[in-house]
Amino acid sequence: MISVIEKYIRFCESSFGANLMAKEADYLRNELKGRRKILDVGCGIGTFEQRLPELDIIGVDRDKEMIETARARTPNTYCLADAKRLPFRDTSFDALFYVTSLEFTDDYKGAIEEAVRVLKPEGKLVAMVLNPESGYFKTHYSKQGSYFRRIRHKNPKKMVEYIGRRFNLQTNYFLGIDGEKIFDTQNKRYASLFIIKGIKNKKNIQK
Repeated sequence: MISVIEKYIRFCESSFGANLMAKEADYLRNELKGRRKILDVGCGIGTFEQRLPELDIIGVDRDKEMIETARARTPNTYCLADAKRLPFRDTSFDALFYVTSLEFTDDYKGAIEEAVRVLKPEGKLVAMVLNPESGYFKTHYSKQGSYFRRIRHKNPKKMVEYIGRRFNLQTNYFLGIDGEKIFDTQNKRYASLFIIKGIKNKKNIQK
C-alpha cells in the first residue's frame, strides 16, 4: 500500500503538481528576496527547500517521517518540532513562512505567537492558506477521506484579524485552479490560496 508521503511525492512530481509547486516557489522567492535567515514551518518533505536552494531556509515539521524524508532530499537543516514550540532563540529569523500548514494547526494563535517570538525586528511573515471559497477547495473537501477535511480553521479572515494584531498586514488571493488548468487570478472563486503577509509590528519588538 502506498504511504501518504509516497502519494505526496508522486503528486509533487506529476506535471500538475510540479507546475503548482513552481508557482508557489516563485511567489515565495519574490516575497523573501533579501531575507537572510528563513524558517519554513510545516516544511513536509522539503519541497520549497529543494526549489529555493539560493535561500537559507530551515525546515520544521512535527511529523518524524516527513523530516527524515526532507533530510534525504536536500542538505538543509530540519528540526522535528511543533509550530507552537519552536526550538529557536528569540529574534532568530529574518522571515518565516507557512504553506498550507497554519490552517491545519490546532492552535494557530499559539503558532503565531511563536512566529512573533522568533522573528527579528521588522521580520516578515508569509502564510499561504487554502481558500475555502474556491471551487478547488470545495471539490476536494467534498471527497471522502480527503486531506482537506483535516483543516482546523476554515475562516482565513478570522485568522487575519488575529495576525493583524502582531503584524502590519497585506492580503490577496493567489493561484487559480480550474481542473488541471493553473492561472493567475484575484477571483476568490478560482484562487486556491489566500495569502496573509506582513511585517512584525514595532510594538512587538523587544527593547
